[in-house]
Amino acid sequence: MLKLDRLFIKILQVLQTNGRISNLDLSEEVNLSPSPCLERVRKLEEAGLITQYLAEIDLDKIGANLHIMAEITLGNHLVDDFKRFEAAITDVPEVISCYKIAGPFDYTMDMICRDIAHFNQLKEKLLAAKIGIEHFRGHVVMERTKTFSGYPLESLTAPSPLDGVLKG
Repeated sequence: MLKLDRLFIKILQVLQTNGRISNLDLSEEVNLSPSPCLERVRKLEEAGLITQYLAEIDLDKIGANLHIMAEITLGNHLVDDFKRFEAAITDVPEVISCYKIAGPFDYTMDMICRDIAHFNQLKEKLLAAKIGIEHFRGHVVMERTKTFSGYPLESLTAPSPLDGVLKG
């Protein structure tokens, strides 16, 4: 496993919000010469810390769209039930993310549809697919009030305030 020092963290902080930055600009941003900077980026990619580079698309400029956040509860909770559901939604392009969670339901799912009719068709298709869905509750997103601006890498990699206090 790659040991992350402050330079690796700084590189990740810059890349997570600007994946198209040139190596020269990145090296200047993190105060490192270009060749070692590129080597560090390659190490981050090889170690699987950087999994992909994406472009954020303004869907409103493409056309009408409806963002739905859904709560899904399965009827049964055997390993195969979870696998069947997860395999099925992998092939549904309108499902843009899905999280298996703890709590009163099993999954939260983000969906992008053209309109409410498209959402209803998709919901009915998922319910009829016999993939174990017992309850499906959809919520229409009215407005995005905060956009992704990067993970809090410094706080995630900082020493715990309990380090040295608790004995194992």
